[in-house]
Amino acid sequence: MKILILFFGVVWSASHLFGQIIPMNQNPKFTTNINPKYNTQISPKYNTEINPKYNVNINPKYAPDLNPKYNSEVNPKYNSSFNPKYNSAINPKYATNLNPKFGNWTGKYMFNQDEEVIGILVQANFDIYLYYQTSGEWIGYFVRAESNYNLFTLEGEWTGQYLSTDSENGFNLFNEDGNWSTNYAK
Repeated sequence: MKILILFFGVVWSASHLFGQIIPMNQNPKFTTNINPKYNTQISPKYNTEINPKYNVNINPKYAPDLNPKYNSEVNPKYNSSFNPKYNSAINPKYATNLNPKFGNWTGKYMFNQDEEVIGILVQANFDIYLYYQTSGEWIGYFVRAESNYNLFTLEGEWTGQYLSTDSENGFNLFNEDGNWSTNYAK
């Protein structure tokens, strides 16, 4: 009996340490009003105001203030306060509360069109989201440029991808040409 209790205790502890429990209000499988498949207001397919292909004000290709190629203030290569390599306050190697492996973080989950979690966005500060794979591996970071967040590699290279607001407390992920990837963050 003691062995059985010990076994379940270890399994329960491991699931809390390594598993991610997604809150209902951030889970599009259970809350359909946050799912662009069911809510046309947050879907770039149906709402042109939040689609950079049709709204040049939110498209870095046509709005130089949003584009890190033309605006050094939003480019971590030229602004070290936005670069985790040079700013320890936003580097998860030095700030464990920015690492989802430790469970004490705030941010959003990245979902694909099938409502599967494909990534984790940890909010380092108002201007930065650190981007992780679901395994907890840090793979990049987003830097705010007005209402958008541009995605950079760990080396500070802009990937051409960016998050644009869905107008309801979430984001949709687009590529440099303004095409929606069908991925979204809640």
